[in-house]
Amino acid sequence: MKYRTIIFDWDGTIGMTLHLWLAGFREALHTHGIELGDREIAEDFFSNHDQSYLKYPHIDFDELLDEVRAYVHSHLETLRLYDGVQDVLEQISSSGATMALVSSSTRQLVERGLDLHGLGEYFDSIICGDDVTRHKPHPEPFLQTLSAIDALPEDVLIVGDSKVDVIAGKAAGLDTCLFLPLENEMFYDFEDLMSSQPHATITQMTDILDVVDCLSSNE
Repeated sequence: MKYRTIIFDWDGTIGMTLHLWLAGFREALHTHGIELGDREIAEDFFSNHDQSYLKYPHIDFDELLDEVRAYVHSHLETLRLYDGVQDVLEQISSSGATMALVSSSTRQLVERGLDLHGLGEYFDSIICGDDVTRHKPHPEPFLQTLSAIDALPEDVLIVGDSKVDVIAGKAAGLDTCLFLPLENEMFYDFEDLMSSQPHATITQMTDILDVVDCLSSNE
């Protein structure tokens, strides 16, 4: 496979923000008198978040999420990148391929995370949750990106860590690569993720270079 444009997800793909969200939920739940283990938090508020309202009907979720977001923002200085991210972005950029970023998180959070690691310069387009009316799994964020960078669908690969990335990418007519690093295992059922049938899968970010094959595609 050869691609001229690569669209990356942010949370759980470039930035290890899932771990910050987990810590935020742990602290916010504690303030509400709810003590849960990390795996239970991941299952109830990440994997099955659409059922959380039913399991915890006594929680004011608007208030809870505001507290979690505040925690994440206040701890962004501790944000780590997945191994190999910086090198991969540099190699793809050097090849002449175009890169874009699509995230359901707010622009404030995404841009601050990028700035902390000096990554903003790599992306020709950044579409965040507050830039669209319909989030993934709707294809709107990807379609908006294609328009912004004037890319052809057949030249584009999406790299993300969740089913919504794959579903939205396919709906936009794009090839997809699912990122399944060991660090994300507690947040997802990998077998369930694979049921979305991505075009490719990787377990470490450096493997994307073999999938993209961007150097050959730009010769």
